[in-house]
This record gives sequence, structure tokens and C-alpha cells, in this order.
Amino acid sequence: MPSNKFVKLVATLPKCQSSLYIQLHTRHTPLNHYLHHIGKNKLPHCPFCPDTDETVHHYLLDCPQYSHEHHILRNTLCRKASSISYLLTSEEVTQPLMRFISSSGRFKSTFSEISTNTT
Repeated sequence: MPSNKFVKLVATLPKCQSSLYIQLHTRHTPLNHYLHHIGKNKLPHCPFCPDTDETVHHYLLDCPQYSHEHHILRNTLCRKASSISYLLTSEEVTQPLMRFISSSGRFKSTFSEISTNTT
């Protein structure tokens, strides 16, 4: 079960954002690692990093394709930007994380435009 803090966080967000947060939190995202796991993709690899699975961790923290977006997120959140649990449970991270996701364009085919507004 998700923590009360997480439940409160997603309850205040627009439906698209709360859906994305839940998917990231449960690792059931439209990233290749999960899509391969459910039989929707041939390989689990990142489209930009051969032989590296495209996991939530890889997408949010490591993928060089999004280095500019990672840099902006790190400048905004400092060291806390390297913590998946912080990124996915802290209310103060919502806007910077949604800006990262929106500017990466990775979920555009699934979610269309990700609003960076939290109200």
C-alpha cells in the first residue's frame, strides 16, 4: 500500500499528473522495461542506451538523452534530485518533476501534453 504522504500528494494533482505519479511509483510506466515485461515491446532497452534497460531509475536519473533536463532538475533540487523516493513522494518536487517529464517528451505519445501546473 502507498504511504499516506503519497496518497495525499496524488489526491491534490490533476488526473493526468496523479496517473503518471502512480505509474512511476509502481514502475508500471510506458517505458521499455515494463512494456517488455508485459509483452508489448520486443526489448527492454532504452532507445538511446544500447544494453541498458529503460527503467524509471534510468529515465529519471541516468539517461544521457535527457542530460539537459537532468541538469535543470539537479539545479532546482540540488542533491535531492538523485533520490527516486524523494522525486516520487515530495510535494515540493511536483512542478520540477512535471517540467522534467514534459520537456523530455518521453511520455508524449501516452499522455499528450503534461501540464506543469499542479492546480
